[in-house]
Amino acid sequence: MNKIFFITGEASGDMHAAHLLNELYKIISPNHLVVKAIGSNHLQSKGAEIFFDCKNLGSMGLTEVIKKLAMYLGLERELLFELTIFNPDILVLVDFPGFNLRIAKKVKAKLPNTKIVYYLPPQVWAWNESRTKALSKYCDLILCGLPFEEDFHRKRGVNAVYIGNPLSCELESYNKEKIRSELDITNNDTLVGLFPGSRKSEIHYMLPVLIEASELLFKVYPHYKFMVAQASTISNLEASINNLTKNKPIHGKIKILPPGSNHKLLCASDFVWLTSGTVTLEAALYETPMILGYRGNQINYFLYLLLRKINMIGLPNIIAGEKIVPELIQNDATAENYYQNTKECLQVQGHVELMRKKLRLVKERLTNKNASVEAALKIKELIARPKQDQS
Repeated sequence: MNKIFFITGEASGDMHAAHLLNELYKIISPNHLVVKAIGSNHLQSKGAEIFFDCKNLGSMGLTEVIKKLAMYLGLERELLFELTIFNPDILVLVDFPGFNLRIAKKVKAKLPNTKIVYYLPPQVWAWNESRTKALSKYCDLILCGLPFEEDFHRKRGVNAVYIGNPLSCELESYNKEKIRSELDITNNDTLVGLFPGSRKSEIHYMLPVLIEASELLFKVYPHYKFMVAQASTISNLEASINNLTKNKPIHGKIKILPPGSNHKLLCASDFVWLTSGTVTLEAALYETPMILGYRGNQINYFLYLLLRKINMIGLPNIIAGEKIVPELIQNDATAENYYQNTKECLQVQGHVELMRKKLRLVKERLTNKNASVEAALKIKELIARPKQDQS
């Protein structure tokens, strides 16, 4: 009997882990697997016993982590006790680096026979490169989701392998015309999709900017349509938008789509405004032109400036090696900048077509492997491999 424990920190990690588990069941009989997790609905639907729901975990930046510090420390103690009793053969860490690397260190000391796999490791090539030391010391295998990560990690002594990006196989394929029809968008309409984020702090900082930008665009192009993607982690979004648009011409003109509609909106939109994160890569895979931006707590931003290693934050730009989509960060993330950049992209002939062409090249770099299948095979190999042969 093989025992596996997953640790995920948010909804996207829960989904990636569930797809991985589904592939593991195809090559290791479910009767021979016992699976527990810090996860949520996706992993639970695949038969994992949920130790703690990851919906309560997501934090962005130092200030948010401090607010939840007592909860994290309490969970860490309870989790280590659970892991000691469960004694998993494999511990699979998914994203969520601050917490997961602390757990990896303590598990390696307390349970030396447990093999630790980091699926989709922290983006240490972008900032906080010192974490590569922890990855090398405490993790038996790193499964990378971006093409350049394997070489980056191996040069720093980390046992890493590129297995493809899970998004390329997890995104649903939609008929764009059909989805636009369902959303009551005609071929003559221009649809702008708003993605203000999945965390309360992101909504706090980004939603007012995107709503004001919508108002500026609507004044000049009243035939444009605007829709907002609501994350399952966010409540009262409609009330927030109504409050921001009260007594303004755009009031009632912004449609809110229910949770779970993100991919449909990414596919159907002519242009999207994104809060930086995984959604930028999803938009690239749909070849949807975009502006990505981020605004947050000034302390977090200052720390980011101190620790960053590259000058771009958008995954499509990083993968392409050039700024193919505009990035509006912190003080540059203003309604006026969103308006001006969008107007230029949509109104200047050939601009959108060029962006789509470059996004297509990014997509081609990410769709050459099935990440869940590759990761499952690597984990099966690791289960069968004696501890001393894990190099």
